[in-house]
Amino acid sequence: MALTISDIARLAGVSRATVSGVLNGSSTVSEKTKKKVLAIIEKHNYRPNEVARALALRHTGLIGLIIRDISNPLFSKIALGVEEICIRRGYSVIIGNTRKDPKREITNINLLRRRRVDGLIIIPLQNVTDLSHIWELKRENYPFVLLAEVPGIEADVVRCDDEQGAYLATQHLIELGCTRIVHVTGPETAIAGNRRIRGYQRSLIKNNLLPKDDWIVPGGYRLRHGYEAGKRIVAEFDQLPDGLFCYNDSVAVGLIRALSESRVRVPKDVAVIGFDDSGASAYLETALTTVAQPAQEIGRNAAELVLERVENKKTDRPVQTILLESKLMIRETCGANPKGTVQPLE
Repeated sequence: MALTISDIARLAGVSRATVSGVLNGSSTVSEKTKKKVLAIIEKHNYRPNEVARALALRHTGLIGLIIRDISNPLFSKIALGVEEICIRRGYSVIIGNTRKDPKREITNINLLRRRRVDGLIIIPLQNVTDLSHIWELKRENYPFVLLAEVPGIEADVVRCDDEQGAYLATQHLIELGCTRIVHVTGPETAIAGNRRIRGYQRSLIKNNLLPKDDWIVPGGYRLRHGYEAGKRIVAEFDQLPDGLFCYNDSVAVGLIRALSESRVRVPKDVAVIGFDDSGASAYLETALTTVAQPAQEIGRNAAELVLERVENKKTDRPVQTILLESKLMIRETCGANPKGTVQPLE
């Protein structure tokens, strides 16, 4: 039969409270008593019941991370940043994958709360009708950080500057001489997509290029969405664009495949830029020019913020929004660099 705290207390001739104090690192227990209790623990190979201990202390050392799509390399990089800080601070991370399904987002948050995670980092679906699960976290003063804003909810947020990144991408195409620049959008549920549209339009207006409705083509976030958008552009445009700015890298890669099948050459016939720099963009046969999000830095900042909330639950500090700069990675698909001159990332 496994040894209990009561057994250890009896063998050491001390109270249960004293044994608990030793296990929890209390400074009120004398060194002599501490050594005696620890010797018995080591002799009998005692392992505390972590679940019971967590319930008693109201602290599990667990942080929940809710992501939209575990197959997306961008979210994997964010997870690495979160894990880096959490491990350094003595916490473990449990990941819940929503697959961009609002019901799964609610289920994952409820599940992790039942597991008594100390706090949550959430990459939420934003333009959805039911936000009661986020409102509930806010009402209960539960420690959480969002990696994208949720309409109407004031909370700690960490994200990159999507609008500025889109502006940089469009400016680059204009500086290369493009005048018919089409934007392939992201999913309707992503507010980041709206910001990227604004950055794209701001650049066009600044350069006296009147944005046209048909220059904004519905896309999505997967390879197939970019492929389908590419097929539509080739089939429906009387004059092909000379520049294409895509919601993310997956859309850009799918689009380039569709253009290639229609014998439209990238970058000779059309320049293409993605967004995120999340995966193998630099390793493509024609390396993808893209806007890089500082994904691991986003994860690190989010972890620091949620742990501050966890460890200082009585804090009344105002919510914070940490806006991180994106960076234009100029490679080959925009035509600015000759093929073979850009070294892949390590």
